[in-house]
Amino acid sequence: MSAEPWADVEFESWTPNDAEKALRWVLRAMLAAQRGLAEARDAEVAAKHVYESAKRRAFFHDDCPKPARGGFTVADRDAFIERETAEHRETYELATAAKEAAQDHLRTLNSQSVVLSALAKNVQQTYAVVGAR
Repeated sequence: MSAEPWADVEFESWTPNDAEKALRWVLRAMLAAQRGLAEARDAEVAAKHVYESAKRRAFFHDDCPKPARGGFTVADRDAFIERETAEHRETYELATAAKEAAQDHLRTLNSQSVVLSALAKNVQQTYAVVGAR
């Protein structure tokens, strides 16, 4: 293996038609990723609303410790609220992670589209030069 990381990698030659197919593929993939990101954002917002609503219900629940001098502490109250809303918090955190993964996927596709666009332009220029001879 050589010192160049790509020296041993082999690529197939592209025709302008292949380049066009790749650009269409990445465009379709980006549109699907944008839809997925929108759905993930909606799911995150919905999960956040459910979590915050559960926190409010827990805060005003009859069993929620009321902090008082010589009695329950704020930490006791917060621990109760956390215990009561843990499942909703986890759902919200998972929705946030899914949204971030969808953002990463769209960014990756965007980067790939830039590379594919440059390759497609190169292929077109190469065929234009070869065809001119």
